[in-house]
Amino acid sequence: MAKRSSWLLLFAWAACILAGLLFYSQKQLSEFDPQGVLLHASTEASFDTDIARALQQNGIPSASIIHVSTSKACYCDTLAQPHQQALLAELETDGYRSVELSLEQVPELKSVMTATPALIVIDDEYQLRYLGPYATGYGCFTGKNVVEDVLQYTKTPAYPGAIINADGQGCFCHA
Repeated sequence: MAKRSSWLLLFAWAACILAGLLFYSQKQLSEFDPQGVLLHASTEASFDTDIARALQQNGIPSASIIHVSTSKACYCDTLAQPHQQALLAELETDGYRSVELSLEQVPELKSVMTATPALIVIDDEYQLRYLGPYATGYGCFTGKNVVEDVLQYTKTPAYPGAIINADGQGCFCHA
């Protein structure tokens, strides 16, 4: 009887631990653009050029991989660092450089972006190539990693317009 009670206690303990982990992980998931602010703004015909111009006016050079965060501490920024390093390692040979930018520094960005960490890629001709999250999913590592897609799109010579990724759930901090 004591052996059966021990197994039941062990099973109950394991179930409680799993339930706690599930609850905690669900709290960590949030929408990148929950009110559709970025999605709506990106439908404007001049959105790509307006964002590129705002970045240029704030001293961001062409051929930049821009990591957008907030001035507040955000744990999710640490989860985005491996994605940022992987992207820079691939594009550095093409002359791209990494730039850190706080959302509060560029009012035009703050008005359309509500979540960080985010990635913006500006090519060498000062065209917006990508704006959105680095990845989605629990901890931004179990879902879709967009680094490969961004690399492929950035290296494409033709420019049909920017990819604006306003969709996805992951570890995001809201401004």
